[in-house]
Amino acid sequence: MNTLDHGRRLSVLLLVVATLLLVPSVATARFTATRSPTLAVGTDRMETPAAVTGTYRCALPVFTEGIDVTITSFADGGPAGAVYDYRLTGPQVDKTASSAGHSVSMTSGGILNDRKATHWTLTIQSRLGSWTGTPYTRTITCPAKWSSSGQL
Repeated sequence: MNTLDHGRRLSVLLLVVATLLLVPSVATARFTATRSPTLAVGTDRMETPAAVTGTYRCALPVFTEGIDVTITSFADGGPAGAVYDYRLTGPQVDKTASSAGHSVSMTSGGILNDRKATHWTLTIQSRLGSWTGTPYTRTITCPAKWSSSGQL
């Protein structure tokens, strides 16, 4: 080995040592800000629909019975862009609808009149992607022997 090789090796060794000493100090540099951040990040949740308004009408023709439900509005404090799943269930009936709006009309269709009071369940559930909220549920009882109507 000649002097030139020894010089090269010594230079490479000094360069490696300098790199190992200086790089960690650069990586531990600290940044300070004199202003507060302007972006606030938080989470939201799907809410239960509330203050549901609308009407229902229990129909009792001679041999059949049914119900018509019209939802005109409700409050939803959840995130924007939700879709609402509406469901009306009763004896031999399971009607569903989906809408981005806060109104819908649903009709059960005629079922055989058994001359007993009929219990119907109305459900509204908000959905955004794969997230769902707690459903709003209302039970409506139609009398046994006459038609009736009311407010939700």
